[in-house]
Amino acid sequence: MSVRVYVPGDMAAVAVGADQVAAALLGEAARRGVAIELVRNGSRGAFELEPLVEVEATAGRVGYARVAPSQVAALAEAGLFEGKAGHPACVGRPEDVAFLKRQTRLTFARCGLIDPASIDDYGGHGGWRGLEAALRPGREFPRP
Repeated sequence: MSVRVYVPGDMAAVAVGADQVAAALLGEAARRGVAIELVRNGSRGAFELEPLVEVEATAGRVGYARVAPSQVAALAEAGLFEGKAGHPACVGRPEDVAFLKRQTRLTFARCGLIDPASIDDYGGHGGWRGLEAALRPGREFPRP
């Protein structure tokens, strides 16, 4: 079984080293014999935390802020691949970060949570509800 690790692939995160962090995570996981599934998601919008690496753990995702490639080995040693909070970069559950907790996300509700290129992730996070409601039998549509 593999560990899902999320590293944003949008330009804000890439500009501060997300691609290099992703490569370092893949290398460190291989070195340790840990199977990971690297998901390049979008940023959650707290750009001061980028690159924000998230690891899927039993209690939800655990975030690590401002990760540099040079920190990856120390983060792995502190339990990053298990979602442990043993490193100063750990911010806990991203949705509990004050900036993100205050938000009501509508248009970008899934940004940062899913792989934007995965139809399964989209559907798994309620992405088809509006279309399903619109296509229910007996629904009338306004005509122009």
